[in-house]
Amino acid sequence: MSHTDTRPVTGTRPASETSTSTPPAYRRVLIPIQDAAQAEHAVELARRAGASEALVLHLNLRESYGGRRFALETDSAASRVVESTVLELNMAGIKATGTVRPALIDRAADEIIADATEWGADLIVLGFPRRGPLTTRLFGSVTLSVLQHAPCPVLVASPSREASLSAH
Repeated sequence: MSHTDTRPVTGTRPASETSTSTPPAYRRVLIPIQDAAQAEHAVELARRAGASEALVLHLNLRESYGGRRFALETDSAASRVVESTVLELNMAGIKATGTVRPALIDRAADEIIADATEWGADLIVLGFPRRGPLTTRLFGSVTLSVLQHAPCPVLVASPSREASLSAH
């Protein structure tokens, strides 16, 4: 014996008024970037994430040797990386700002996490780890450390366009 529910359905809309797109889940996206070659990739990932606002973070890494710190790149080179990425994001319709922050090589993950927390990021977008499995086991990985300690979701993207994206 079948029973038909005759209660009225509430909250429905005609099919012509429904949307198949989903609202952006991640409005504020932190994008740590290493070089200008990543700018185009950063724009694509920010779009996919539905970002309306992005903070580009470039860490001007410093090596500590004999009690002294040595920059791995000049301040002007670091600024160019940020400026080109911010310009690309703004041209794509994403409100973007950028910052260059000095950091010791072994503190890069801590700086990324601190910036994400301070800025209130909804998502962190990282490039795929460059170290191999053995080197990562010996020396650690910025990507792995950020994944383990981030205050928000982290998107780790492979450098190739065809490769799939994975969110953790």
